[in-house]
Amino acid sequence: MADLEALIRLRRHMVEEKQKVLAGIFEQVESLEAQKNEFLERLNKERKALDENLTLETSAYYGRFEAVIRRNVELLNTELSTLETRLEIAQEEVRGAFADMKRVEIVHERRQEEERQEIDKKESQNLDAIGIDGFMRGAEE
Repeated sequence: MADLEALIRLRRHMVEEKQKVLAGIFEQVESLEAQKNEFLERLNKERKALDENLTLETSAYYGRFEAVIRRNVELLNTELSTLETRLEIAQEEVRGAFADMKRVEIVHERRQEEERQEIDKKESQNLDAIGIDGFMRGAEE
């Protein structure tokens, strides 16, 4: 029977590589979420400052500022949507690679168990033969 240790190592390596890709996507999502939250916090902070010092000039500047912030948040939402799709694909790839690895491991374990059973059977037969020989020698004497 073929030794599956090398194949198991290869499958494990593939799972690890796919997990690294998945972790990178998660990091990108977290970074974009943090940027989005910073924009929204800044917008709220500026809105509070505007409410405390409401003038026509500050109101006009705030309107343009808010439009830029909202556009940036919308761009981040678009990027997040794209990353969510990539994230789902990467998760599915990790699941598939892990399932492949487990299948190979199960086949390997079954083969090892069959080999152990075969060895045990041969040892039992050998011990039986030795016992019978011993009995026969004892009976002859």
